[in-house]
Amino acid sequence: MDLEMVFNELSARILAPDISTARQWMSELISTMREAKRCGLKGIRTQADFHAMFIAENYPLSRWRNDKEVNREERTFLRTLATKTPLSVDIPDIEIKIKVENPDCELSLQGSQTEGFKVAHYLETLAISLNSESLWNSSRIKLELIQIDDNEELIEESVELIHASQKNHVLEHADWIKKRLQSERINGMELWNRRDELFPSLQFCEAGNKQLRRLRAGEERLQLVLEILYQIEDCAKNWKMGYFSLDGTSIEVSGESKPTLDKYRKERTFVCPDGKERLFEQHAKIRQHNWRIYFFLEVSEVGIRKVIIGYVGTHLPSVNYPT
Repeated sequence: MDLEMVFNELSARILAPDISTARQWMSELISTMREAKRCGLKGIRTQADFHAMFIAENYPLSRWRNDKEVNREERTFLRTLATKTPLSVDIPDIEIKIKVENPDCELSLQGSQTEGFKVAHYLETLAISLNSESLWNSSRIKLELIQIDDNEELIEESVELIHASQKNHVLEHADWIKKRLQSERINGMELWNRRDELFPSLQFCEAGNKQLRRLRAGEERLQLVLEILYQIEDCAKNWKMGYFSLDGTSIEVSGESKPTLDKYRKERTFVCPDGKERLFEQHAKIRQHNWRIYFFLEVSEVGIRKVIIGYVGTHLPSVNYPT
């Protein structure tokens, strides 16, 4: 599936004070979308009423498109930009489509629900906005997510979206977009074969990553796994001294209880690339699919630091979750 930007409809809730300002807002939005397209995003997902939205009083987008005082190239760009509406159309991953269309899953900003940001969150893509309020002049937006997970548990969490309302925001995300485009094309087996190239600071155990190698290109589980592995890679690359830290990442990490280790130690013991068996206890959680990524941190006597990925796959058995 092509990677697309998603329009934030909340950025159109305030009208420009005059038509001149509306033209300026649109010019900045077009510049933002052009840069996103240059970075590899193929089009934009919008609400059904996108072309009917008002930018200023008595000045809808349809009028802007025919406004002779607006730069012709800007008007032509919007006409020729691949646009998908409604937001959830043509999402091939059925699991993502269900979440996008699930009314019991809510994403909100300062108490206002937002469909555009919800779609951008689940598609893991760039959200774009009119620069109509100071709130949107940011390269990242924090929102509140309320949803029911696979275990029928209510989850309330803060999520951060990659966002742009001006060209510089897109340039800031250029490396992130490049990685996302890679994840759209790569499958689990290719990831495994290219693991040294993609994650040069990590080592991987062979036996514990069979489920990873079976993941399909574009599958949400693979995208979530890649997101976490890229974050662990960045932290491992910068781990030169002291303790290993995942501070500043979006990764949810926990350890195992003693009763679980006593009963299921074997299930968490993997042969590492150096031929040694190690017990993997720390793990990152992918709650949406009840998956886990187990990793091991080691500092040798001479100070060599390494992060080993022991297992990527479904929740391992525990005293509270005997699978």
